[in-house]
Amino acid sequence: MNKDGFSFSTENINVDQKITIVASKWNAELVQELIKSGSAHLEALGISNFKIVYVPGAWELVHAAQRELAHADGVIAFGVVIRGETTHYELISESVAQGLMQVSINAEKPIAFGLIASENLHQAKERVSPKKLNKGREIAQSLVEMLR
Repeated sequence: MNKDGFSFSTENINVDQKITIVASKWNAELVQELIKSGSAHLEALGISNFKIVYVPGAWELVHAAQRELAHADGVIAFGVVIRGETTHYELISESVAQGLMQVSINAEKPIAFGLIASENLHQAKERVSPKKLNKGREIAQSLVEMLR
């Protein structure tokens, strides 16, 4: 069990599901950590039918998720936004969250929300690190459980 109470269940996992990871190229080094740990977790569970699609930034995750759900059973959306000096952080974080939720509802398929929205670089690094909070693994597990 994770320190925040999230458990990693391996019961009733359908390893034949088609999964797409949509990933932002913005803050690429941090997003790559999410992709690496999320992909490794899927593979450890025996899931090999997944692909990765890159988009320019977090804003584009919504469109990519919608497009990919036309032929995937579920999507993992990975991105990292870090608060700056303007309201851009709030606009992107809230819009992407709402957009992904709407796409998921409309498609009646799950999207695992892997947009890390942090106050600073240190917080972002803590969340993406496989040795710290390991959100990539946690988010991949969330999708797998929703695909049961």
